[in-house]
Amino acid sequence: MNFSAQRGCRLVFSIGMLVYLSGCASDADPMRMVVRLPSADNSFPDALQHSMCVRSVTGGEATNPLWAAKVSNQAFQSALAQSMDAAGLSASSAACKYSVDANLLGLAQPSFGLDFEVTSHVNYKVYDPAAQPVMLETISAAYTAKFSEAALAVERLQRANEGAIRGSITQFLEKLRAVMLPQGKPSAALPMPERSAMN
Repeated sequence: MNFSAQRGCRLVFSIGMLVYLSGCASDADPMRMVVRLPSADNSFPDALQHSMCVRSVTGGEATNPLWAAKVSNQAFQSALAQSMDAAGLSASSAACKYSVDANLLGLAQPSFGLDFEVTSHVNYKVYDPAAQPVMLETISAAYTAKFSEAALAVERLQRANEGAIRGSITQFLEKLRAVMLPQGKPSAALPMPERSAMN
């Protein structure tokens, strides 16, 4: 192979690598973080059913398209609220008796690799109508997005973020099943803030 042919091959390879690595980072898609449990799995305490709401989500970060994908407060709150609704836990603001605050402590993300593993760390707090905590949990959840799931690195990191949050919400719902509550359903509803904290 002569010098000109070698240069041509290198140019084609370089262009191919740029195409592979190119792409803008995007925020997590709430719909890919929603947990939908089979109806048979919705065995939550009676007092929690149709009595819960997401009061606030903090700690998230908006994605810079030129940097790594993140999870915003708005996307996380939407996914958490939809997951609770699918589990039969959600109530309107006026009827909310148990409020949920979630704080995204961080996302442990890889710098490079074919398979991207992201671990989310989220602190969940659930309060009863008397503003007393009935659940305080910090949950870590990992998800690995494989090359076969998304060829572009930016998309693969986004899928790993989404899977890590989805896993966190799944564990949160599992822990809700084991929450010990006083007998009977409280009658008072919790006041809701005018606006939840969002990015």
